[in-house]
Amino acid sequence: MQIKRIVFVSSLILFPLFADSQRGVEEVLNRLSETIASYRCLYFEYTLKIEDIHLRTSEMQDGKVLMKGNKYRLSTKAIDLYNDGTIQWQYLKDDNEVMISLADSASDIVTNPLGFILGDKKEFKQKLKGEVIEDGLNLLEIDFYPWNLKTPYSYIRVRIDDEKQKPYSIRYLGKDGVNYTIKIKNYSPNIEMPENEEFVFEPSKYPDVEIVDLRE
Repeated sequence: MQIKRIVFVSSLILFPLFADSQRGVEEVLNRLSETIASYRCLYFEYTLKIEDIHLRTSEMQDGKVLMKGNKYRLSTKAIDLYNDGTIQWQYLKDDNEVMISLADSASDIVTNPLGFILGDKKEFKQKLKGEVIEDGLNLLEIDFYPWNLKTPYSYIRVRIDDEKQKPYSIRYLGKDGVNYTIKIKNYSPNIEMPENEEFVFEPSKYPDVEIVDLRE
């Protein structure tokens, strides 16, 4: 009986701490999302590090993103991705092939780096771990643990520069031993964007392109 009482009292002590942590995470993410939504447009570049723990290999990739409202365009050495908020086109440069699908704001961090931060977090238990220092910056670190234990990853770690209201990095820990880390740089809100900037893929600009429509 004494043991049960101790456990019960402990839970009463810990629950407010957990609730405060949850509210803290929501406040940080809501504030960041509102800031990003207030921008006329947003441009940033990033580096993607892919680590295979089992093979002991590491690969670096560079990319750049232009966002305007719910539209965005991503470009890397291998792919160009267009998203007009309704439809998404993923063009594979080496294969001269484009895959068409419905737009999904919750797509993976490789094809939509900020999609996770801006998306719905109901599928995750969130933990505000506190402040860390990286590259001389004071960053808030938040871990997201999926409620569904069958997901292919253990958790996702996000670091945010709360003072400047900008995302710093997103780290995806895969259960297969492959981890992805995106580090954002050259973060530029409200840049002067060319009026003809495209968020829709134009097949006529890619002779003999193979079209794979995944919406069918």
